[in-house]
Amino acid sequence: MDRWFDRSFTLGLPASSAPEIIERLRRAPDRLAAAVRDLSEPLRVHRPAGRWSIQEHAGHLLDLEPLLDRRLDDFDAGARVLHAADLQNRKTHEGRHNERPAGELLAAFGEQRGAILSRVERMTQAELSRVALHPRLQQPMSVVDLCFFVAEHDDHHLRAIAEIVRAHVSDPLYALDLVNAIDASAPRLMAMDDAATSRRPSPGKWSPREIIGHLIDSASNNHQRFVRAIFQEDLVFPGYTQDEWVAAQRYQDAAWTELVTLWASYNRHLSRVMTAMPEEVRQKLRRRHNLHEIAFHTVPPDTPATLDYFMADYVQHLRHHLRQIFERP
Repeated sequence: MDRWFDRSFTLGLPASSAPEIIERLRRAPDRLAAAVRDLSEPLRVHRPAGRWSIQEHAGHLLDLEPLLDRRLDDFDAGARVLHAADLQNRKTHEGRHNERPAGELLAAFGEQRGAILSRVERMTQAELSRVALHPRLQQPMSVVDLCFFVAEHDDHHLRAIAEIVRAHVSDPLYALDLVNAIDASAPRLMAMDDAATSRRPSPGKWSPREIIGHLIDSASNNHQRFVRAIFQEDLVFPGYTQDEWVAAQRYQDAAWTELVTLWASYNRHLSRVMTAMPEEVRQKLRRRHNLHEIAFHTVPPDTPATLDYFMADYVQHLRHHLRQIFERP
C-alpha cells in the first residue's frame, strides 16, 4: 500500500462538487464502524510488523478531526497558510488507542465528524471557494479541496484496515494475542529497574529474571511439542521440572536485556509457528495426550484434546506470568 505522504493531488475542484464530497465525509464514520465493530480484540489491536493496529488507524482518524476544524478556522480568518499537521503523528503514537474501547473511538469520531459537517454545510459557494496554501503540499487549497483531501485520507486508512483484516483474519486469535502480549510487555520489561529484576518477593518465589527464564524454557519446550504434533497422532510429550531448569541455567545471574530479547524473539517465532499450522492439524481431536501433566489449564486424561487448545493454553500461561511481574509492588 502506498504511503500517504508520497501521494500527490490535483486540486482546484469547483464548489459545485461539494455535495458529493461532503457525502463521502458523512459516510466515513459508518464505514469505519462497519470495518471495525465486529472484529475480535486480538485482531483489532494487532500491530503487523510493528505498524499501526486497526484501532490505531481508527484513532488516527479521530486525532486529525481537530486539525480539520482548525483549518476551517484558518479559512474563516482569511489566513494565507493553513495550520500544519504534525508529520510525526505523535498524537497517534502516544494516544494508547489500543487500550481504549473500540466503541468509544467510533462514537467520538462520528460525533466530531458530524459537528464539522454541520459547519461545512452552512457555507455558501463563495465560502467553499476560499483558498489558502497547504503547508506540506505547497499547493493552493480551497475548502472543497480540503474536504476532498480529508475524504481521500479517510479512504487511505480504511484501505489499510481492510488489508490488515485480509492478511490476519484467518490467523488463530491466540497467535495474534501472543504477539500483542509481546508488543505491550517488552518495552515495559526493558524499562524495569535492573536491580529489581533480580529481587525475589519471598524465599522460594522467582524473581522477574527467573520468571522470564522460565518463560524461555516454556517456549523452547512447547516449540518442540507444537512442531512434533504435526507428525504424530497423539499429544504425548516429555515434561520438564521447571524449578530445576530455572536453577540449573542460573537465570538469576543472566543479563536482563538479553533475557527479554530472547524471550520476545522466541515467542514471535512461536506465533509464526501457530499461524503456519494447518487448521486440520490444530483442530484434530487427539484421544491420547498428557495435557493433564503439562498444560497450564489441565485436560483430564480421558477427555480428547486438540493442539489448538494446547496452543491457546500456552498463551494464557505466558500472560499469567507477565501479570506476576507487573502486578508486584
